[in-house]
Amino acid sequence: MLQILAIFFIWRLLLFLPLLFNPLNNRPNTAYTNLWYFTQPYAPVSSSLLYPWANFDGVHYLSIAGNGYTYTARFFPLYPAWIRAFSLPLKGGAFGSAQFFSGLFVSNVAFLLALVVLYRLFTLDYSEKRSFDALLYVFVFPTAFFFGSIYSESLFLLCSVCSIYFARKNNWLLAVVFGICTALTRLVGIGIVFALLFEYFQLEQKLRKKWKLLTLPLILLGPALFSYFNYMKWGNFLQFLQEHTLLGNSRSASSIVFPLQTVFRYFKILLSIPITQFEWWIAALEVAMFFGVCVLFYTAWKAKVRLSYLIFGLFCFLVPVFSGTFTGLPRYVAPLFPIYLALGFIQNNLGKIAMVGIGIVLQVILLMLFSRGYFVA
Repeated sequence: MLQILAIFFIWRLLLFLPLLFNPLNNRPNTAYTNLWYFTQPYAPVSSSLLYPWANFDGVHYLSIAGNGYTYTARFFPLYPAWIRAFSLPLKGGAFGSAQFFSGLFVSNVAFLLALVVLYRLFTLDYSEKRSFDALLYVFVFPTAFFFGSIYSESLFLLCSVCSIYFARKNNWLLAVVFGICTALTRLVGIGIVFALLFEYFQLEQKLRKKWKLLTLPLILLGPALFSYFNYMKWGNFLQFLQEHTLLGNSRSASSIVFPLQTVFRYFKILLSIPITQFEWWIAALEVAMFFGVCVLFYTAWKAKVRLSYLIFGLFCFLVPVFSGTFTGLPRYVAPLFPIYLALGFIQNNLGKIAMVGIGIVLQVILLMLFSRGYFVA
């Protein structure tokens, strides 16, 4: 555990280097993506080493934490609720330093705890070395910096891993509690129900108790209440879902789009816009991430990774994939822990070095772009 703690702090400190030595200027016409569009700069958050951690969705989480749901419903409530819980005693206003640092605290502590639980989950089936190797790939994943940002990825990872871990330890009370938290953090969190169903039926017959099975629908209670809140606030039970279609990224909330159609559209994009355009590279990253994750899930399945992990991971992967766009996919797949087990199966040393090197280089580049108002995921 001390090794995990040490690597976490080293990783966290190293993430400041791309911000410190970033040669890029802020992207024109993207002021709305950072904190200073909503409030006046103030020290110490005005430092270029700090405020970028709340770029893009981060400012919306801070807005919900400080002002409630005033203009957007597409962000689920648990993560901003935790920010509010930690910042409220400090009596900081919306977008203030108390709220900003509370967001960073929640994300980073959740990520550290998730790593500890994830390691314990892996060691239920694999050796300590293989489990630790798989864990290392989390740090070098191209969009891992979102785990340390004011985003919900780290909390989602923590809740989902805890839910499955406690189910495997036959502690169904905590499994359901963390399942509820998973579904209250991200919409795709409802997929945890299917993973827990598998774990329930994996138990020996004598251990099965019907009351455990009957508690699983409680996980859907959180999203149902949030849906009702949407109706009371905006007159639409699915406001949180339909707002995703307003972002101009061709995402559909009313129909299923087969992924090959989306792949075809991406190839048309790559052939129609110049390679010198920033959007070309992001489109290339998104479609490459789609194929890469498909390969990793196939690898995990061939290696007989526990089916509950694959059920949950595939659900979280396929929901955005079937929406007609791969926008945001490099970030959405970061909390899907089965892919790290698949990476941990790499035996060739050259292959390991290549994967780690590519991951680090991409993470540095993407963090530099993200911090300057370029959308990367």
